[in-house]
Parts: sequence; structure tokens; C-alpha cells
Amino acid sequence: MRTLRPAIAIDPRLFGRRMPGFILGSAKEGGLVISDDLKLFATTFAIGFLFVSVLIF
Repeated sequence: MRTLRPAIAIDPRLFGRRMPGFILGSAKEGGLVISDDLKLFATTFAIGFLFVSVLIF
């Protein structure tokens, strides 16, 4: 007999209810690091600028 959902799927009646087995712990507290954000912004800006330049050319 074939089921409509995989065997590893969680019962859909439990949707939205907390499962006690899935608690992983608290998130790691990190400090504010501007250099990572600045690198991400600069990379995104450069790639976008290059893409638009090639698109216009």
C-alpha cells in the first residue's frame, strides 16, 4: 500500500505546534561586525554595477 506522504514526514495535524524533540538550544550571541556587512555591500554593488554595465554595453 502506498501513502501520499513520505514515511519521514511529520504528521500534518501537528503543524504549528511545538515539538519538544526539535529544541536545538539558544543562538550564539555575536558582536556587531561592520566589516563583514561592508564587504557584502561592496561585493553586491560591484557585481550589480558590472552586470548593468555589460547589459547597457
